[in-house]
Amino acid sequence: MSAYTIYKELFPAQTVEHVKYGQFTSPDAKNLIVAKASLLQIYDFVEYTPTDTTLVETQDDQIEMEADDNAQDRFNDKDEQALAFPKLKPLKDELLESSSGRLELVAQYKLNGSVTSMGIVRTISPRGKQGCDSLLLAFNDAKLSLLEWSPATNSIVTVSIHYYERDDYKKEFLTNPYPPDIHIDPQQRCAVLNFYGDKLAVLPFRQPDSLENNSSNEKLPYSSSFVIHLESIDRRIKNVLDMTFLGDYYEPTLAILFQTDQTWTGRLANTKDTVSVVVISLDLSNKIYPIIYSLDHLPYDCRRLVAMPKPVNGLLVISANSILHVSQGSPGVGVAVNGYTKTVTDFPGMVYDEDTINLELLLDGANAMPLNQGRCLLFLQNGDWASVKIKQDGSKVVGIEVSKIAWTDTDHQTIISGKNKTPLAAVPTCVTNVKSGEYFFLGTRVGDSQLIKWSYNSETEEYTFRVCDTLLNSGPIGDMAIGQADEPEEQQQTNDPNSLPDLELVSCSGQGKNGALCVLQRHIRPITTFQFNQNNCEAVWSVKCRKEQYFEGVKVGGNLHQEMRGTTWDATIDSGTGNVWNTDGSLGDIYDKLLFIGKKSSTLVLAAGEELQELQNTDFYTAGRTIFVGTLFDNTRIIQIHRTGVLLLSPGGKLIQTINVKNSKIIDASIRDPYILLRMSNKSIMILRGDMNTKQLSSMQIPSFIHEKKIALASVFADTTGLFTRISDKQAEEIKSQQLRKSSNERKRKIDQSGSQHKQHQHQSSKKKYSGPSSTTTIEKTITEELEFDDIDLDLYGEQDITDDKPKQQEKTKEENKESTSQQESDIKEEEEDDDDDAMLYGGQNDNNTQNNLGNSTMMDAALGDVDEVNVSVKGNLSELTPITFWCMIYGMDGTLQLFSLPEFEECFTAPLFNMLSLLVTDRRTHHESNHQNSTTTTHSTTDTTTETKSSNSRHSNESKSKSLPGTTTATPGMIEEEFVDAGLVQEILMTNIGKERKDPHLVVRTRANNIIVYKAFSYIPIPGVDSNDVEISDRHSEIVDGKRLAIRLSRVHHEYVSRQTELVDEQQQQQQKQTLGVDVDVDDDVDDDEGLNKNNNNQHQRLLIPFDDVAGYTGVFVAGSQPIWLMCSCKSFVRVHPMRVQFNEEIIGFTQFHNVNCHHGFLTIDSKSNLRLCNLPTDGISYDMDWVMRKVPLGQTVHKIDFHPTMQVYGALVSEPKQVRLSNEEGTFMDGEEDEEREPGQFLPIVDQYSLIMISPVTWETVDRVDFQEYEQGLSLHCSVLESKQTSSGTKHFMAVGTGYLRGEDTAMRGSIYIFDIIEVVPEPNNPQTNHRYKHLHTEDVKGAVTAMCDVSGHLVSCIGSKVIIWSFEDNESLVGVAFIDVQIFVTTISSIKNFIVLGDAQKSVWFLGFQLEPAKLVMLGKDYQSFEVSTADFIIDDKSMYLLIGDTDDNLDIFQYAPFNLQSFAGQKLMRRGDFHVGSQIRSMVRLPQISRTIDKYEYNRRHFCLCGTVSGSISVVSPIPEKTFKRLLTLYGQLVNGLQHVAGLNPRAFRLIKGPKHRMSSNRTKAVLDGNLIFEFAGLSVNKQREMTKQIGTTVARIMEDLVDIDSSIDHF
Repeated sequence: MSAYTIYKELFPAQTVEHVKYGQFTSPDAKNLIVAKASLLQIYDFVEYTPTDTTLVETQDDQIEMEADDNAQDRFNDKDEQALAFPKLKPLKDELLESSSGRLELVAQYKLNGSVTSMGIVRTISPRGKQGCDSLLLAFNDAKLSLLEWSPATNSIVTVSIHYYERDDYKKEFLTNPYPPDIHIDPQQRCAVLNFYGDKLAVLPFRQPDSLENNSSNEKLPYSSSFVIHLESIDRRIKNVLDMTFLGDYYEPTLAILFQTDQTWTGRLANTKDTVSVVVISLDLSNKIYPIIYSLDHLPYDCRRLVAMPKPVNGLLVISANSILHVSQGSPGVGVAVNGYTKTVTDFPGMVYDEDTINLELLLDGANAMPLNQGRCLLFLQNGDWASVKIKQDGSKVVGIEVSKIAWTDTDHQTIISGKNKTPLAAVPTCVTNVKSGEYFFLGTRVGDSQLIKWSYNSETEEYTFRVCDTLLNSGPIGDMAIGQADEPEEQQQTNDPNSLPDLELVSCSGQGKNGALCVLQRHIRPITTFQFNQNNCEAVWSVKCRKEQYFEGVKVGGNLHQEMRGTTWDATIDSGTGNVWNTDGSLGDIYDKLLFIGKKSSTLVLAAGEELQELQNTDFYTAGRTIFVGTLFDNTRIIQIHRTGVLLLSPGGKLIQTINVKNSKIIDASIRDPYILLRMSNKSIMILRGDMNTKQLSSMQIPSFIHEKKIALASVFADTTGLFTRISDKQAEEIKSQQLRKSSNERKRKIDQSGSQHKQHQHQSSKKKYSGPSSTTTIEKTITEELEFDDIDLDLYGEQDITDDKPKQQEKTKEENKESTSQQESDIKEEEEDDDDDAMLYGGQNDNNTQNNLGNSTMMDAALGDVDEVNVSVKGNLSELTPITFWCMIYGMDGTLQLFSLPEFEECFTAPLFNMLSLLVTDRRTHHESNHQNSTTTTHSTTDTTTETKSSNSRHSNESKSKSLPGTTTATPGMIEEEFVDAGLVQEILMTNIGKERKDPHLVVRTRANNIIVYKAFSYIPIPGVDSNDVEISDRHSEIVDGKRLAIRLSRVHHEYVSRQTELVDEQQQQQQKQTLGVDVDVDDDVDDDEGLNKNNNNQHQRLLIPFDDVAGYTGVFVAGSQPIWLMCSCKSFVRVHPMRVQFNEEIIGFTQFHNVNCHHGFLTIDSKSNLRLCNLPTDGISYDMDWVMRKVPLGQTVHKIDFHPTMQVYGALVSEPKQVRLSNEEGTFMDGEEDEEREPGQFLPIVDQYSLIMISPVTWETVDRVDFQEYEQGLSLHCSVLESKQTSSGTKHFMAVGTGYLRGEDTAMRGSIYIFDIIEVVPEPNNPQTNHRYKHLHTEDVKGAVTAMCDVSGHLVSCIGSKVIIWSFEDNESLVGVAFIDVQIFVTTISSIKNFIVLGDAQKSVWFLGFQLEPAKLVMLGKDYQSFEVSTADFIIDDKSMYLLIGDTDDNLDIFQYAPFNLQSFAGQKLMRRGDFHVGSQIRSMVRLPQISRTIDKYEYNRRHFCLCGTVSGSISVVSPIPEKTFKRLLTLYGQLVNGLQHVAGLNPRAFRLIKGPKHRMSSNRTKAVLDGNLIFEFAGLSVNKQREMTKQIGTTVARIMEDLVDIDSSIDHF
C-alpha cells in the first residue's frame, strides 16, 4: 500500500552560513545579505545615535520598564532586543555613545536549494549604472544564479542562471563532496565558480569601456562563461583547498591553495609539507592563463587563503598550527602559534617565537577578516579571537605578530546571563565588513550571529568591541522533547476537561558557551491577571485622557507635542525628564482613565483606577449601543459614537457638543485626531473635523462623486513615516540624493586606488548618471540603448528595465516642457529611497501645486495642534521633523480601493479590482482622466476625481484590454460580472502602523473566510504608460505621470497562516450575497447588509481588526474571532501572524489595549460568554519576531539530550563542558609515555567533555539539580522510560535512564554504564519553590560497550550496547535483569518503539525492524533494509491501520519504509519495502511523534493518525504528516500547477531540489511520489484570487476545496 504524506517546514533555518555586504536594494542602501541554508534574507544596516532622544524612535516604554518588575526580563539578549543600548541613562560605554547600528529586514525568500556560496558584484546593467550591486548565488551541484533588486515590485528578480552539471565534468564524482564556491575579482571583471574539485567556471562581466561591440549579446551584463580544468594550467593542481583573487593586477589574478599528495597526522613521519600555492593570471579575452609565481612545501594543514590589502599585498595562508605570508619574490614568512608546529612542518621560513607559541592557539576552522595597515582579525572555533599584525621593512614582510583577544571566565558568565555586550560566537562560519573601519558582522552556526562595532587605538594597540545587534539562532537542533506548558494555578482549576493539553516544544541548540534551550510555541498564551463577567458584552474601549490645564504648556507624562509646534524640534528639550510617549498620539506612561463596555442595548462606563468602578452622573451615552470611542485634540476630549450621533465630552464626562445624524444609522467609525469618519448603513460616509481653537466638531464637505459612490468600507489614516509622498516631491528628493551621491562618489574616486579599470567604470557610470541639462541627443541615445536591452529571454531586464528607462525619458521631457521645472532629470532611475531621510533633507523641493497642498496640511496641523505622532528619523538628523499627512481610504462596492488626501479630498491612489488581492497593488489611472488632465492646464482636485469616478465603466473595459502577468490584478471581460458580485470577499480593511523599533504603514485585509492578507507600503515612482507588470497601454503617448499621485505601491507580505474558518460557497449562497449587496436595507432590519458573512446575526457591523499601539512595546493589529490572532513585528522580521490560545475555545468578540496600575501595557478581551479578561503578553525573554513564539534559555554549556518527565513536570538534560585532560589508562598511568607532568611550551592537552545530568524547571527555566559523571565518561543517551514498578497502582512508573560510555582513546576497550534515576519531591530551598525536585539514584549497571541509544517497550528497558540490543527488566526498583537480546551490525545511532515494535538505525547498515514478545521473552528481527546508508534518526508514522518507518539519513534525506510481509518483493517481510523518499536540504538530528488533532463539532480530540516533527542541524523544524489519499492526489495535481505556474527565486526547480541525494541512494530511490512538498503547496494560500481560481479550474476543483484541505492539514498538527 502506498504511503500518502506531506512535508512542511514549520520553523525556518536559523544558522547563518554565508553573509555579504553591498548596496543591493538602492544606491544609498547598506545591505547585509544573509544565507541560512535555504533561506535568503536581505537586511538594511541602519546607524543611529543612542542618545536620550533615541527613545522616541526606538522603544516607547523603556523607561517605565526600568521601574517595572519585568524590566530585566523583557529587554535582554534573549528577546533579540536590538536596542538594549539606548537606555535613558547615559551609557558608560564610550564606543557606543556616538553611534550604534542595527539590522532591519527588507526581504526574505525561501529557496528551492541550499545556498553554498555568495558573491556581490557591480555590473554594467541599468541597476549597476545607478549604483546598485547584483548578487551571485551558488547551489549544489554546480548552479549559479545572478539576481538583482526590482524597485518596481519591491522584490528580487533573476537576471540569469548558469548550469555546469554535465556528466563529462563529473568523472568520478557521483555526488559533489566539495560544495561549489564563488570568488569575485575585486575590480568586478569576472567571477569564478570552483566546482567538482578542480573545475573552474569563469563568468566574465562586461566593462563600460570595452570595445567588443560586435557581440550580439551586448545587452547582457556578462559575456558567455567558460570552464577551465585546473590540471591544464598546472598538472599538480589537485584537491583544491581554497582560492582567492588578488587586487592591484592588470588582469584578474587568482591564487589557488591545493594539496597534490594527501597526508594526515599519522603519516607525518613519512610525508609532510604537501600543500602548495600557485598564482595565475586570467587573460579573459585570449583565454591564456600564465602562472605568475608559486610556492611549494607549505604545512599539510593549511586550509585558508586571505588576500591582504595595500600596503602589505600578497597572501596570508592560515594553517591549523601556524600563519604564513606569501608574496611574489618572497620565500614566505611564517609564525608558529602553538607547540605542535615543529612536529608537523619543516617550512624554512617559520619563526618560533616563545610568546606566540605560548598563546596555544588552534586555527582549525578559523575565519579571517583583513583590516588596513597590515592588520587582520582571526575568529577561532572555540569563540576566542586573535589579532595578526604584519611587520614590514619597506615593502618587504619580515615578520608576523599574533596576539590573543580572549574573553575571561567572568566575561563568559556575564555573556551567558545576558548582562554583557562582549561578543562570543563559537564556530564562526562567515564574517564581513559592514561599514569599513567601524562595524562588522560575524555569522555563526551554533550561537546568535552578531553585528559588532569596533575601534582600534593605534597608540595602545588595543581593540574595543561591542555587540550592537544579534540575529537569534535556534540551531543546530541536537535533540527535542515535548513538554506540558506551565499554567497558572487559577487557570488549571478552570480548565476545560475536553480541551487538549497545552504543549511546548523544547530543543537543544548551540554548543559550548553558546549552548541553550529553545522553547517554541505556535500560539501566544497570555497571562490572565483578572477576570469578571458582564452580561451581553459586545465591545470594549479603553481611553487615555487628561485635563486641559496640563495641556497648556505644562509637560505631563510625555507631552512632547508642545515642543513640536514649530517645524523642528530641539532634541535636548525633553531629555532626561523620564517622559515616555506613544506613537499614536496617546501618552505612553499615562494610565488608561476610562473603560467603555459596549452591550447590546446599553453602554457601561468604568473608571479604571486601582479598581474598576462605574461612573455616576456623567453625560456619557449609556442608554444604547456604542459604535466607537476615541479621543480628540491630543487626548483632551473624548468622542463617543452611537448609532444616531456623535458626542464630544470633556475628560470629566461633561457633554460639550452633540452631532446628530439623520436619514441613516452609523454602523462603523474611524478616528484619527482631528478627523472622524462615519460609515452609514446607506453605503455613504460622513467626515467630521475638530477645530483645535474652538474645540468643536464640524462636518466636512464631501465631494458629490463620493456621495454617488456605494461605499463598502472606509477609514482615515495618519501617515507619520513620510512614506506617503506625492510623485513630484519624490522626484525632487531623488534629484537631490543623486547630486549628493555624485559628490560623494567624486570624493571617493579621488581617494580610491583600486585600479584603472575600476576607476574608468566608476567615471563612466557617474558621467552617465549625472550629466547636466538633458538634451534630445542624450535622451535618444539612452532610449536606443535601453531598447536594445529588451529582447532577452533569460534575464528580466527586458520586462523591467525597458519599462524603467525609456518612457521615463519621454515623461521627463514632457514634464519639463509642460511645467517648465528647472530640475534636470537625465537618466535618473527610480529606486526605493529611505523616505524619512529624504523627506527631512529635501522636504521643500515640491512643485508649487503640491507644495501648497502639503504646506497647507502641515501648517494646519501645526496650528491645530493635531500632530499626533512625531517620528524622528531613524537614520538622519534627530532635529528634523517628518510632516504628518492624513488620508481617507475608501473601498467601493465595485471592488475599487481609493486613497484621498485630507482635507482637500483629492484622489491620490486608485486600485481597481482590489478584491482580487493581487501580490502587488499599483496605482491605476483611466484614459479619460489622463486625457482630461492633459487638455486642462490646471485641474481642480474635485473635478479631477469626479471625471475619474464617472468613467468607472471605461476603467473596466480599458483594464480588460491590458494583458496580465502572474500575480497582477487585471480584469478579463468574462470576469467582470463575477468581480462585482464578489466585492464582499473583502470584509474589513485597516491601514495602520505595525512594528516595534520602527513602525511602518501596513494595509490589513480580512476576507469573508476570515483569512488575513497583509500589504506593506513601499515607495515607487511610476513610469508613464507602462507598468512593470503590464504591457504598454495603447495610447501611452497621451499619458503622463501626474505629480499629485502618491509615489507608493503595496506589496503583499507572505505568511503561512490559514484561517480555520473556511467556507465552501455554493452558487445559491453567492446569489443571496449578490442580492444582499445590491439592495439597501433599513438598518433596523439588517445593519449588516454589506457583510457577506454575518455569523452572529446581530445588527452591528462586525469589527474584528482592532489596532493597538502599545501592548508589551509592540504596535500592531489584533484579529478577534473564534481563532484570535496577533499581527506584530520588529525591525528584524516581517509581520508575524501569531494565533492566540483561548480558554474553553471561546470566541473573542472584543479587545482593547489597557495600561493600568495592575496591568502594565496589557490588554482586555471579551469572549462570546461575556467574560472580560485582563491579560498581559509574557515578555520575560520571549521573542515574538520569529515564525513561532520563542524563548531562548542560555545554559552556557553544550546540551546533548533532553527529555520530559510527565508526572513530575520537569525536564532532564545531558550537558557537557570541555575540559583539558591528560589521558590515562584504567590503572592510572599516563598514555603519552611521559613520566612527569611537564610538557613542551605551547603543547596544550587534548580536550574531553565533562558530562552532567541536570534537571530544569519549566516554570523559571533554571537548573534545580545536577548529577556529575566520572572523568572520561560520556553521556550518550537519555530516555524517560516507563518501566514496571510495584510502587504504583498501574504497575508502571516513569524513570530517567542514562546510557554512558568511557572514552579513553583507541587503545582501551570501550565500556559503559546504564544509570536509572527516579525523580522525587523534596522540601524546596527558602524563597525558591522550584527546587522541590531531586534526582534519586536507584541503580547502575556496568556493561561491556558504550550504551548508544535507549527506549522502553512493554515496561522493559531497551538498550543498544555496541553491536547488541539487550532488553532489561527492572526488578524491585533495584536491579536490571537482561531478558532478551539480538545481534545487530555496527553501531546503533537511534532507536524508537511503539507497542512491542522497535525500529533502530545503524551508522552504516540502514534500518532494522524488531519485534518483542513478552511471554516467553523473545526479540526477533522482522525485517531490515539491505541497502547501506547512514541513519541519523528514526521514528514511526501511523496512518490509521498502516504503520510506516520514517528515517532521516546523513545525506539530508527522509526515507519511508514499510513492513509488508504479504508483498512478494519483501521475501516474507525480511526486506523492508521502500515507500517514498524526500530531500530536506538539512540533516535531521531528532524526531518526535504526536497524534493528529481532529475537529469535531464541539471539541478537539486526538485521532488515529500520528505525525513526526523533525529538528535539523540548520535549526529548522519541519513536519511529516499522513494525509488521506484523495487529499494527497488533489494536492499532487495542484503541486504540478504551482511548479510550472509560479516564478521561483534564482530559477531553482522545486522538483529537482526534492529528489533524493547522496552517493548510496542511486540504487534505492523510489519512483512513487509519497511525500508532497507542503512548502510550495501552502504558497497557494498567498496567491491572488484570480490566480487561485485559474489554477484550481485547470485541475478541476475549487479554491474553497483546496483551502479546506490546507486547513485540515494545518489544524491537525496544531499542538503548540
